[in-house]
Amino acid sequence: MGGTKIAAGVITPQGEALSRVRYPTSSSPEILLSTLVRAINEVREGFEVGGVCLSVPGFVSERENRVVYSPNLHAVEGIPLKEVLEPRIGLPLTVENDANAAAWGELRFGLGREVEHLVMVTLGTGIGGGVISHGILLRGAQGAAGELGHVTVLPDGPRCACGNRGCLEVMASGTSIGRRAREVAARYPGSALAELAMEREIVGEDVSRLAAAGDEGALAVLAETGRWLGMGLASFVNVFNPEVVAIGGGAVDAGEPLLGPAREEVRLRARPPSRDLVVVKGATLGPESGMFGAAALARDPKTGRYILDEA
Repeated sequence: MGGTKIAAGVITPQGEALSRVRYPTSSSPEILLSTLVRAINEVREGFEVGGVCLSVPGFVSERENRVVYSPNLHAVEGIPLKEVLEPRIGLPLTVENDANAAAWGELRFGLGREVEHLVMVTLGTGIGGGVISHGILLRGAQGAAGELGHVTVLPDGPRCACGNRGCLEVMASGTSIGRRAREVAARYPGSALAELAMEREIVGEDVSRLAAAGDEGALAVLAETGRWLGMGLASFVNVFNPEVVAIGGGAVDAGEPLLGPAREEVRLRARPPSRDLVVVKGATLGPESGMFGAAALARDPKTGRYILDEA
């Protein structure tokens, strides 16, 4: 469950998706819950499903299986999701932070299959993070570890949805790409980006499409965003010493115009030996990393340990 869409799938232990469905995310708690039930029941039809893991944005209370705080999806806050949803779906359910699930998905089925140390950064409505060290998902004392989107990269920067200023999320998320595009369009009056800005509000997908066509304004937006992203990544490389940094979420569809500048910032700002080891790549599973990781966590919900015999 993300800020704009709900994706559900039936995934085998080997990482094969047998069915998928998608629905928009509602800001109404009642509609949101109904949509979740509908998605789960629809996608499982015709399959023997053993359990469900719901990945959600925000701080998840591991003990209570509920979202304590979600900057970009307030509708889900405070709902005892396991208690409310289990009777309606008839399956055991666990709740996990969406970026943790995405990190686990990439470790089990994607970019991190051959590593034990991975940092996942998801770029969407907001920015989430998940950290895996020695093949174990880092959760912290309260289950709140890995909130990588809310490290400060510009102290006097724009206000973030969390209330802070200058978080990585407000500088490099998919939402920030749309905001920055409106600012950059004025600097490139002859660009396709500027022309589109005169017609309607620009979103991140527009920028990726125009950049792929070579528009200078759109490329400038992604380069600026990539540099801010790289500043955050360099700090994560220094702190966690990962083998791989996987960039996931919808915004990663922008590709090299975004990731190239991010890698350059990591090269300039991270310190050896961590800098010389790490590889920064787009997530193999793309926006579906969270869905695949949630499926794996439904099988072994809270250990966060890589079980080799499940591969």
